[in-house]
Amino acid sequence: MSTPVTLTPVSLADGPLLDNLWQFYELESSAWSHEDIDANGRFNSLSEFLGQLGGADALQKGYFIRYEGNLAGLFIESLQQLEETTIKEFADVYVLPKFRGRGIASEVIRQTVLASEEPWLVGVFRDDLNAVRFWERAFERLPFSSVRELLPPEYPELREFIVNDAGHS
Repeated sequence: MSTPVTLTPVSLADGPLLDNLWQFYELESSAWSHEDIDANGRFNSLSEFLGQLGGADALQKGYFIRYEGNLAGLFIESLQQLEETTIKEFADVYVLPKFRGRGIASEVIRQTVLASEEPWLVGVFRDDLNAVRFWERAFERLPFSSVRELLPPEYPELREFIVNDAGHS
């Protein structure tokens, strides 16, 4: 049985579409982040990220989330230095409101983190209560081999977790 959720890598040509989706993400996040818009009426841009797209040494990768073929959101993974090693980070996920409640974000976790043999970093802003609740439920429901909260976190504004770390079952 095929899943109705697919991840499509973002190419350089897709940059404007990804940046537009990012504006929706920032709009919703502004309720807790208190992010301001700039003089052009836009939130923080992904211009630095978009400039790295397609580069062999890019530290971040972007994906469009599609549900039954329809654009439903975005997912960004990055590489981070943590505890003297490089680790993949489940950096950002955004599902458009119309598609929420269908298990899409959980399916993205299944296709990325749970399909990988490597540990991943999950960072959640403490003030983003919806994301905190989502991840707490995900840690209970989904078959992670391990979940370890970093205490203290590298960044105080975050709750940081290492998941699927074979050395910490």
